[in-house]
Amino acid sequence: RIVLSSDRTAGNGCPRLGRFFTLVTLACGFVGAGCSGESGPAQREVTGKVTFQGSPIEEGVITFEDAQAGYAESSELGPGGTYQLKAPDGSYTVYVEPPVVVVEDTADSPGGEEEKQVENIPFQYRNSVESPLKAEVGGEGSVHNFDLQP
Repeated sequence: RIVLSSDRTAGNGCPRLGRFFTLVTLACGFVGAGCSGESGPAQREVTGKVTFQGSPIEEGVITFEDAQAGYAESSELGPGGTYQLKAPDGSYTVYVEPPVVVVEDTADSPGGEEEKQVENIPFQYRNSVESPLKAEVGGEGSVHNFDLQP
């Protein structure tokens, strides 16, 4: 089973580099997947909390990406910085993106969606290429807490 939960773009409207690699990986997975009729690997519940220097990040999206398996799953961050998602066993790169806001058209530029300006999600955590965050999912479930640093 191959899942891509969100389609987000950077403030300039260009697809993010991390999302590009995810889409390329997923496309390769579709080509080789065929029609085996299998339901895919078992899904494990993954929960945790995301903080910045100990303070909860309550707005944004956390994504677990296994580029090798062609799988990514995302969850909105909630109260206290908590998140919950389901993912198959594997090794994941994890990244955290700010929430997306709608921007109205102006005389100088067209409107659209862009990342909300936030200081509690440093740029190195915002895509799978640069993020140092890693997680192993397996067993009965996984709890992964992440404390982002400047």
